[in-house]
Amino acid sequence: MNLRELELFGTLMRVGTTTETARLLGISQPAVSGQLKRLEGRLGMSLFHRTGNRLEPTHEANELFAMAVPIFNTHATIRSRLPTLRDLAEKPVAISATPALVESFLGAVLIRAGYRDWKKRIIMRVHSPEDDLRSGEADIGLQMALPPKAEFQAHALGKIPLVALLPEDHPLAREPELTCAVIAANPLVCYSPDWSPMGNSIRNAFVAQGLSYDPACVVPFCANVCSMVRVCGGVGIVDAMTARDYVMRGLVSRPIPDLPDVSIIAFHRRHEPMRAPVQDLLSALLKFETKLLPELPHSTN
Repeated sequence: MNLRELELFGTLMRVGTTTETARLLGISQPAVSGQLKRLEGRLGMSLFHRTGNRLEPTHEANELFAMAVPIFNTHATIRSRLPTLRDLAEKPVAISATPALVESFLGAVLIRAGYRDWKKRIIMRVHSPEDDLRSGEADIGLQMALPPKAEFQAHALGKIPLVALLPEDHPLAREPELTCAVIAANPLVCYSPDWSPMGNSIRNAFVAQGLSYDPACVVPFCANVCSMVRVCGGVGIVDAMTARDYVMRGLVSRPIPDLPDVSIIAFHRRHEPMRAPVQDLLSALLKFETKLLPELPHSTN
């Protein structure tokens, strides 16, 4: 007996008439009678005796039904769970990303993944991607520099240079490029290495050269660097996407040749099956890995 025949047989056992069975299965009453006759012929035994309008199961039918009860119970459980699973499949993908990636990077990915004109829904969090994934608030995290925890599966999407940001009237603005040593000798606007992956990457580069990483102004996001340098001066460090898209009037950027590029990383919880829409968006991120990053200038005037 295949599953369709089991469903027919189990329904007949429960309701006792071909008419009600036809209604429940969404087929005609003659179709029920025909399928039952063919099933009995293939099994080589009678399953029901007709008594008036009802079908009375034979001893063999009762034995068969008793063996099949676990299958029917499993089927009922599956049917009851389907609405919940369907709702879960339709739940918007939740992304947690750092501001620079939301503002300068993610749009191209979403367009290629079918989100243009918001044909699909998404939940966007601009927070701490690692914390949001750990708490279940996000499905995919996006940040610059590798997540340090083994609990995440990380995918490198590309690399972005870091640049120095300074007022256009700053003495260093005349230089075509700046080194970490030169930057370290000036008031620095940058990120805390204790919670910012980019800040940690910059500190490591400074320490590797024997330089002190001690920002005069610690900010959470790249956009804050732009604002603070514009208002109070000093030298800031931002990614080249922010320098390209959000540098304010009165500021210039210069390349830092001895500061390593930072990686753009997509990551998710390791060893945890993904919902279909989450996998689709992750596939879009990986599929367009070489196309997502625009040409970035090493200097912005």
